[in-house]
Amino acid sequence: MFEAELKFVAEAAFFPAGTALAPEICRDVYYDRPDGSLAASGRELRLRERGGATVLTFKSPPFDAATASKEEIETSVADGTAMGKLLEALGYAPFAAYAKRLRRFRDAYRGLGLEIAVVTVDFAPETFVEIEHLAATRAGALAALPAIRAYAAALGLSRECPRAYTDMFLAARRAG
Repeated sequence: MFEAELKFVAEAAFFPAGTALAPEICRDVYYDRPDGSLAASGRELRLRERGGATVLTFKSPPFDAATASKEEIETSVADGTAMGKLLEALGYAPFAAYAKRLRRFRDAYRGLGLEIAVVTVDFAPETFVEIEHLAATRAGALAALPAIRAYAAALGLSRECPRAYTDMFLAARRAG
């Protein structure tokens, strides 16, 4: 699937439109080769635990550089600990691990199904709002981005945050 996603910085009390879903906590571990070649090429390999389930995700390089929207390939994993060991046995090493707390919502806009998440991460003080639409094709995802921007503007969101959480995590770790 192609994830058309925009991320914004918002006030902590931000409450979007749409139907509220159950809140979640995601525990993400990102892996790379020792030489950093996955990240250097814009690809990501993530192991995510959420609500007792684990998912392995591969993210291709961004198809839209301005938003860092990416194609994602995901699969459920029966044993997250074993998968982490398997990735390490294959030569991948964890380089970033953090928790995301999400207040989740679902809405529709201009015929698009949207997932909205109000996000805090354990390494930054800001509150983020992610608005995404999953499309079957790259063209469909690209076509969704202007509608997502218009939807965000209607909610009063204007401060886009194009930086990936992994980049923000690494910058926070370097800052001490």
